[in-house]
Amino acid sequence: MADKKFFNLTDITKRVQHYLQPAVGKSFWLKAEISSGRERGGSFYCNLVETDSNGKILAKLSCTIWSRDLSRIRNKFQDQNLSLKLDDGTSVGFQCAIQYNPQYGLSLKVEDADPAFALGELELKKREILDQLAKEGLFEKNRGRRVPMLPQKIGLITSQGSAAYNDFVKTLQSSKFGFEIIVADSNMQGPQTETSVLQALSVLEKLNIDLVVIIRGGGSKTDLFSLDNENIARAIASHKMPVWTGIGHEIDTSVLDYVGNRSFKTPTAVSEELVARFIEMDRHLNESRNRLKSTWDYRFEGERAWVSESKTGIREGTRKLIDILKSDLKSKANQLAVKVNTRLATEKGMVSVSKSRIVSLPENRIKEYRRDIGYFKYRFSKDKILVQLKNERAALRIKKSTLKAYDPKTSLERGFSLIYNKAGKLLKSVSEISQNETIITQLGDGRLTSIIETIEVKTNERN
Repeated sequence: MADKKFFNLTDITKRVQHYLQPAVGKSFWLKAEISSGRERGGSFYCNLVETDSNGKILAKLSCTIWSRDLSRIRNKFQDQNLSLKLDDGTSVGFQCAIQYNPQYGLSLKVEDADPAFALGELELKKREILDQLAKEGLFEKNRGRRVPMLPQKIGLITSQGSAAYNDFVKTLQSSKFGFEIIVADSNMQGPQTETSVLQALSVLEKLNIDLVVIIRGGGSKTDLFSLDNENIARAIASHKMPVWTGIGHEIDTSVLDYVGNRSFKTPTAVSEELVARFIEMDRHLNESRNRLKSTWDYRFEGERAWVSESKTGIREGTRKLIDILKSDLKSKANQLAVKVNTRLATEKGMVSVSKSRIVSLPENRIKEYRRDIGYFKYRFSKDKILVQLKNERAALRIKKSTLKAYDPKTSLERGFSLIYNKAGKLLKSVSEISQNETIITQLGDGRLTSIIETIEVKTNERN
């Protein structure tokens, strides 16, 4: 213990303060993420962290935005139609200065923030979400849901009592059409937006409704970015009901607009489209009713005139009709009598012809049969058959002699022989055999097996 020198903690903090003195108070711009943020007494306290792609913290420093600086930065953001978003996980671009206190250690003091950086980070995140949704083909999924021609039962997702809610409901109520609105009260900005809207979509999916509508009024760009949420977008794309969106102002476009069945520039535009459908149907029904009435009146007058004319015709034309029918019956009776007489004459002629054929037919057949019997008697006479047999026997003897002359056995008996190779093929030329190959010679009274030693090829000699 005697040879070790111990320092007081105060001495160490003074030395650290001495080394940091050149950097203390100097401003620099820093990019980091907010962690463990909290606002207390008008000031904001948090840790600024840097993480790798796996979310592992690589560096961390405590940070403070004092109330006066926090108010000034917020006003600066509001002047550019932005809200200062200080939620955990938010990427920020701060102008900082190092501060060191022996009691609280090393920390950063925020002096300013860059609105362009905040907006750029939000836009970048929005673009990444859109690219991923497009890659998975989710833009077209909910657009394929069929929207009823006259949707009456509407599931409304918005903040109940907000300006967007009042504008939407007021437009529908003033139309005097029978809309039924089921409101799913939700947070439309802030950290609870995702949970709130997802829960509302889940509840409405279980109800028997015609259409889901998500609306939010205008606001700062950072407030609207709360709805640029990937999980909400996926829930809309896979929702079994068609989903319409009306978010922000005319110039605003949300991620939800891309995946919904149809998007509108404002909440009021959504309600106006619903009312317009009923107005158009009402106009169409009125036109159809008027067209039906005009057609009915025209046809009714025509049919009434026809009935009147028919009464007159029935009353005055009955006798004339009877006379016409009598004359027609008399004419048809005469025609029938002529046809009957003609048919009887024709049938009598056919009977006469048939009678003549019946008498002459057997005699002709007997003559034909007698002629055939004489022919066959001549053809099959005994002398003729004996001559034919004698000729056939002579022809058979000639064929037998010819077959015997060509029979290989006859040639073998005369001293000729047949030579085969080992496979049993008859050899007709020396070109079909090779030296040292086995051959079989067939003689008249047996076989010889030989091996070829030499081969002599006969050459053609010219005279």
